[in-house]
Amino acid sequence: MMLLLALLLQTASTQSPPAQSPPPPPPLHGGPQQMVCPVGGEHFSAWQPTMYSTYGERPDGKPYSYLPLPFPVPECPTNKLLLFDTFSAEEVTALTGIIATPDYLRLIDTDTTYYRAYWLATRLGRPKSQSLGLLLSAIWQVSPGAMTPPSTTNTDAQLRRYQALFVGEVQKLAATSDLKDRTWLLARAANAARQMGRFREAQQLLDRAEQSLAGVSDKRGWDGYVAKLRIVIARRDVNVEPLDMIPEQAIAPACTRRDHPNAFDRGICSRPAIAAQIAKMR
Repeated sequence: MMLLLALLLQTASTQSPPAQSPPPPPPLHGGPQQMVCPVGGEHFSAWQPTMYSTYGERPDGKPYSYLPLPFPVPECPTNKLLLFDTFSAEEVTALTGIIATPDYLRLIDTDTTYYRAYWLATRLGRPKSQSLGLLLSAIWQVSPGAMTPPSTTNTDAQLRRYQALFVGEVQKLAATSDLKDRTWLLARAANAARQMGRFREAQQLLDRAEQSLAGVSDKRGWDGYVAKLRIVIARRDVNVEPLDMIPEQAIAPACTRRDHPNAFDRGICSRPAIAAQIAKMR
């Protein structure tokens, strides 16, 4: 993503006040952006990303980056509507009533922004690939690991609730749903079931993902993902960051976050190159 900087030119005269310094360029990775709430018309400012990079991802899909992910969802300050997408006129009318319901108002105090976005997307009838993608981001918000935004709750009970909901909703996907969407959703659900220790269910979901994948021409690396996850499930590993499913540069930091490393983890974390990186971090 290219970041375009505007150069403001001013013409000074003896009749005008002294020229002001041009405003500083926007922050490299993101900054405030002016927005208008589609319900009520409130003007507000919300942080939006401009330039960033990622280097691989966890099995649950959360990318590794130098910025905390997922990025914050713009939220109308007064009515707490989350602008997770643009809305049609019909959707704005529906949202006006939805965000005033006791159910939504209760979620403001009990759940994360991405969970609320999932809840809204579901009630708007958005495609499952979008609503469940938002739920997956809600899982990231309450998962342990590197670069987790400090405002999230990180409660195990909430994580399990979101994961169980995600798995349950994927289990109910129609056989007529888009093959590519069904494949990646089944694969991510298999991983969520694994993290919960539901290994038999994880294996069944992974088998279904592999069956769906057989009909996809552009596999985009999902065949490799399935093969690696199968190994992780077989050794009954519930860690959010299995060391053989994350990028090389993320292994040493992940080792430092292991409270009770198993024999497999100890073997990888004790490798000379990894151990040297860990030593530098201490």
